[in-house]
Amino acid sequence: GVSERAMQLLLPMLFWCALVEIAKLAVFSPVTSVTGGLSDFSRELIGTYWFIWAAFTSFLLVKLLTIFNRLSMWIICASAIAVAFVPVTLSIAPLVRFTYPFFCLGFLFAQSNEWRTSIVLAHKSLLMLLLFTATCLCFLAWGKETYAYNNFVLIYDTQSGREVLLMFAGSAAASAVAMQFVIQCWRICCSSRVARFVALELGQSTLLLYLV
Repeated sequence: GVSERAMQLLLPMLFWCALVEIAKLAVFSPVTSVTGGLSDFSRELIGTYWFIWAAFTSFLLVKLLTIFNRLSMWIICASAIAVAFVPVTLSIAPLVRFTYPFFCLGFLFAQSNEWRTSIVLAHKSLLMLLLFTATCLCFLAWGKETYAYNNFVLIYDTQSGREVLLMFAGSAAASAVAMQFVIQCWRICCSSRVARFVALELGQSTLLLYLV
């Protein structure tokens, strides 16, 4: 539910950010600079941890769209395309635009679909080879303007369109390769009680893995 996801994402983020800011205030700042510390805390909370806010916002949007039942999958696909390419100039909106399409893609792949699963399993080796090749090619073409922080996922000419397309394609391919790598590592390490405790008991309910 929404409250459970908020406890998983927002509460650990608030705790960690507050802990870091208190430590910085105690070590580097005088006691009288409490107001400045609060200002730094708000900037840190919104800026540094933007991806957590974006992930939580994406979760809320997808949760809202699932009320349409059978049409929800098509609506989620359309919303992901719209969010990715409709021009938005608000300062934090481009960061949500970068996160939301990938969140939707992950949500759609998580739904049970026998024909898709059979195709992926039947051509897994070829698919991973193509994704790895695409990742390498995108990495070679990657530049400073390809990052979401710099291009703000905005398309206003041919060059910016190329950078945004490269960003989405490279990120999607690299994410798939990284996910497969993690799955293979988990198959090797899942017999370890320590690995199972960290991944299952701690990793799914907190941000401990990110903090580490």
